[in-house]
Order: sequence, then C-alpha cells, then structure tokens
Amino acid sequence: MSEVNLYRSKISQYPKNVVLTVFATCLLLLMPSCSAQTERDSTLLVNSYCPLGDAVQSEDGIRRLALIVGVGQYKSPNIPDLPGPPQDANRFYELLTGLNGYGFPKENVCVLRDAEATTEGFKKYFSSALINRARPQDEVVFYYAGHGSQTSDKNGDEQDGMDETFVLHDSRSDGIKDFTDDEFDSLLTSLHEKTQQITVFLDSCNSGTAMRGDTEFLSRYLPPEEERSSERFAPSAKSAVKNEKAGWVKSSLPGVVVFTAAGDGTSALEKNARGIFTDAVLTTLGQVNEKKLTYAQAARRISPLVKAESYQIPYFQGDLQRSVFSGVNRRQPLSWEIIEVEPQLKLGGFPLPGIGEGAEFRVYDGSIDGAEAEDPAKAKAVVVVEKMTGLNATARITLRAPNAEPIRPGDLAVLARPNDAQRLLKVTLRPESSPGGISTEKGARIAASLEKHDDAKKVIILAKDRGDFELSIDDNGEYVVRGPENIVRNSFAEEKDVIDNLWQFSKQRVFRTLRGEGGNQFVDQETLQVQIVTAKKQDQCAQDTQWHQVPPNALTAQDIPLCYKWNIKVRLSEDASVRLLVGGLILSTDGSIFGFPQDGSSAPLGPGEEVVFSETFVASEPLNIEDQIIVFGTYETNPVPWARLTQSTKTRAADVKSGLYRALDRYLTGTRGVAQSVETEDVDTAWTLSSITMRVIDEKNN
Repeated sequence: MSEVNLYRSKISQYPKNVVLTVFATCLLLLMPSCSAQTERDSTLLVNSYCPLGDAVQSEDGIRRLALIVGVGQYKSPNIPDLPGPPQDANRFYELLTGLNGYGFPKENVCVLRDAEATTEGFKKYFSSALINRARPQDEVVFYYAGHGSQTSDKNGDEQDGMDETFVLHDSRSDGIKDFTDDEFDSLLTSLHEKTQQITVFLDSCNSGTAMRGDTEFLSRYLPPEEERSSERFAPSAKSAVKNEKAGWVKSSLPGVVVFTAAGDGTSALEKNARGIFTDAVLTTLGQVNEKKLTYAQAARRISPLVKAESYQIPYFQGDLQRSVFSGVNRRQPLSWEIIEVEPQLKLGGFPLPGIGEGAEFRVYDGSIDGAEAEDPAKAKAVVVVEKMTGLNATARITLRAPNAEPIRPGDLAVLARPNDAQRLLKVTLRPESSPGGISTEKGARIAASLEKHDDAKKVIILAKDRGDFELSIDDNGEYVVRGPENIVRNSFAEEKDVIDNLWQFSKQRVFRTLRGEGGNQFVDQETLQVQIVTAKKQDQCAQDTQWHQVPPNALTAQDIPLCYKWNIKVRLSEDASVRLLVGGLILSTDGSIFGFPQDGSSAPLGPGEEVVFSETFVASEPLNIEDQIIVFGTYETNPVPWARLTQSTKTRAADVKSGLYRALDRYLTGTRGVAQSVETEDVDTAWTLSSITMRVIDEKNN
C-alpha cells in the first residue's frame, strides 16, 4: 500500500522510538472499523487507544487530556450509517497528537470509534479518561462526530421543549435511547469541578433542513425517534432559571468553549467521507500564528471555510477569548514533507483538507520556524500536485525563488491553495420523468451553452446524480437553480444566464477558501477590522426601523433592516507595521459577486487609519439569508485589483498580472502547473484578509 510505503521510505531517518510512534499512528489511520471485530478484540482495541494510566505533563507544565468519539456504524438497522465520523476522529487525533500537532501526549488521549462508542462505553470512558484524571488547570478536549438528534425535554430547561442528543452506536436498539444533553451536562459539570479549561467540538447537528435525495452531501442529523408534534413539551418556568442551557452548555460553566458544526436549523454535513466542519477546524487550527490563536479568531476563520462547502452555519459558544488548547507554542504548521527530489519531486503526509491534484504548495526549508512558514517571501519554490497516490503525491515546480537553496528531502510543503476539486461544481439536471424535470432538448441546450462559456466549462460538471446544485423547470418554463439544501437560489429564462450564475457559485467557493499568508506581519481576522455601517442619507422607508450595530469582525451577522442604505468600513490595526492596499468582495447567496472599490483599484491605509468605501448599498430581499463580505489587504508593491477577479478570464487577459494577482488568476482559470518552472523575483508577498456576514431583515413584519 502506498500509505505504508510513505513511512517506510523515511523510516531509516529516525531513531527507534520515533519509528514506533509513527508506526502506531499509521496503524490508527489505516485501521478498519472495529464493529467487525469480536467483543474481545474490540475491548483490546479500546484499551490500546484509551490508556487510563497517570496523565503525562507537557513541557509547559500543563496536562492535556482528550476523548475523541467517531460513530459512523450503528447497531440499529433504522439508523443510516455514515462513512465520515471514524476517519474524522482519526484526523482530529492527528491534530492533537501528531507531528506538528498540539502536543497532546498519546498516553492522555482516548479514541472511541463505531462499536467502541456504545452508550455505556461512552459514559465509562468519559469518566475514567477525563473526569477521574483531571486536575486544576488541565486542558481537556472532547470531540464527537456522528449523528445528532433531539428528544422531548423532560425537565423543562429547554426553551423549545426539546433536548439535544448524541446518537451513539447502540442508540435506539435494545431499548437504549439517545444520549441526551442533560446526561452530557451532568458529565461535563463533574469534569468542570476538576478544571475549567474545557473545549468541546461537536461535528453533528440537532436540527436540519431537508436536502435533495440525490445530493452528494450526507447529513449528520437524525430525526427524533418519537413524533415531535405529539410529545413536544411546552417550555416551562424552569427555562428562565440561572442555569438555563444555551445549546449544550449551561451559563454556569465559565471557561468552557463549545464549537458546534451547525445551528440555526441547518444540518451538519459530510462530503467524500469527511466532515465539512472538521475539515474547517483542521485547516484553521493546523496553521501556525505569530500570536497565540484565540478561539474567537479561530471561529472567524472556520465560518467562511464551512460556508464555502455547504449552507450549514456553525455555532460558537463560551469563553472565546481563551487561547486555543492553552496556547501551545507550535513550531511548524500541519503540512506535507518533501520525500524525494529525483527522479521526480515526491511529497507525503497526513491527508489534510484541500490536498489533491492541482493543489498548490509553498516549499520551505525543513528548519523554518513559527509564522515564517506562512510567509511566501521565505519560500524556496511553489509546486503543484500532478498525481495523488494515497498519502503520497508527485508534483512539479512552477515557480522558483531567485538564489534560493535547492529543494531537499525533509523540506516543508505548506498548502497555499487547495486542489482543483475545490473549483468544480457538480450540477444535476432533474430527470424529465420527474415533476419539473428538464427535457432532453433543454438539457442539450444547457450543455451547448456550457461548452461556449470559456470559464464555466472548466469548473462545472453536468452530472446524472449527486450534484452540488440542481436545475429544474418551474411552472413559467424558467430554469430554477437549487442548492444542496433544496432552496431556490435563482431562476432564469435563458441557458446562458444559468451557466453564468453557476460559474459565479464556483468562484464564490474559491474566494471563501482563501486564507491570508501574513507570516509574522499580519493576522487574519484581526489586522483588518471590518464593519457594515449606516449610510449618511436614508430614504423615508428606513425611518421607522432601528439599526443595531455589531462590533468589527463580529462572529454574528450584521442585521440590516429592509430598505436601509449601508456602507463598508475598514480600519487597519495600529499594530500593522506597513501600509496596505485594501479592497474586497461581497458574496451573495444568489451567486452574484460584487468587487469594491468598483473601479478595480485598492484603497491605501496606514496603521490606525480607516476608510468608508464610497459604494452605497440598499438592503433588499431575499430576507434572513447570510451573505459574506471579504476584505483583503496587500503590500503597496503587490497590488491586486480584487474587483477585476470577478470578471471573465477574457476581460482579465488585458491586465498586467504580477505576484499574488497572477497566482489567483491561475487558480480561477485552472492553468496552474502548465508553464515550465520559472525563476523570478515576481513572487507573492504577505497578505491578509478578514470577513464578516450580513443579512437583511424586515422588522416591520416580524
């Protein structure tokens, strides 16, 4: 197997104790689900990966404990299995314990997967691995991936009359019920009596909208076992007591942080056997920052990554100003490594999100330290993956920094931009035999229109089923564009307008996955402070509404009353060491993209300075839909006309491209890796971004 070959090819480079650690990690990643094991084998496996001896103290004096649960196989035949949670559990284990991870000793981390994660087993190991071992100031992490659901509230502490639940391996079988949030709260309260440094990650959901049956997304939501309409409890007076729960955690548990994959009625989703929320967590926490990352900063980065792949809205709760995992000082980001240089460049590593054919890496010296591994100016070269084989890949050099040291085995390969699949949008044509189906003739016209669109044909695939988006016909004979959540995004009379709209959705996915490369100069979601502010002049229709201003870079969306006029305000942090050119994009749920400043320029800002962009917008329907605003900052010597990136390749062809602008243009057009290796001083320089969300509301009709 290629995965094993990766480690075998490097095994002679390390001492024996390190080899054993790598081998154990490899076994964990490749090991099949334990549900097929005998009861005795399963017990042995739990003991192997749930050590219960004395906890090991880290070098900084903090003891770090974790329980990781991934349930994808269920005993009840009425519960659909999920391929993703066991692998998500493996990947989260690697984030905590692996090379360049967060330094959790393997002796302190318990992993339960599938048949190991029974209701009794979960309670047993939560107590023995966490509660019984925890001491004051210990850092404790709990991770759960699997189905979530609801059940009727029995004690009146829920405003909606429903308790949230985990659906463990044996739930809804042999008389065993789901594991409720009240039961979890009891365990969490006991743990909190030992230490307040607790972080909870839940890649599941407890409500959700209906998705199309042919979507390639799988929902981690399971409907309640009982009928909600007949057994729902009305909210009681107890719901107003001091210890009322907000989500999974009571307000009386200070210090606890909870990251939940989906709130606001959206579903937690997985795609290609990977949790979308877990992918976003790994991408964000896998980076190295100049300053210690706080949970609030992490949350701001996770949200747009989730939105790039799905409609789900993650939920963040608790003491978000705490440093992630007690501020572990990590030297290098989660990354890949150069294995061989000749006869062909070969890379290998853990299957991080976004890695695949067409992924773009920056190669750094293997000894690089800290945030310098996020600084493009420190890179030796840029390489693009040509072929993937398990945990290995071959790549070619597309850009080499002048006078840089040659690439050597052991060098670090840091993902700069994700693979080509990130740009691809699969679209299903509803079958003609179904209501609203598309005829063969109309389908042919759509395919022909796609082929004529030079940009769209590179990123849109017309699939028979399991598409990200779906096209159908309404009663007026217009084409209807639906997203995976089965909500109408747009309708058009002409095929060319349909294709152009789908192309915009593909570009939105690209822009949402971008992350800054600030090195030790800038911090994403911090260096640029972004707000939506009211315009100076308002129309009469806005006079009877109120504006509730949220702070810069808020985690919550800025609500904008219908008919209100608004502007975008950006301030450059006083901590910034240089002036930046600032511009941005508005990504709307209907697929449209608006770039500002509209003339294609960028606004110059010095440290502590701010600008209110001249473009004035008016809040209009649709209502209660979150749109995203991304603001970018680049060096004055490396300008990027952000507004022009929304235009077609043909229009952009007239621009003189350099540095970051050229790299992003290649990414949008799918031309990475085409040219021969070039040595040039025209390389990307450090840049940063911040993003916020907004939604239009109708106060008068609420």
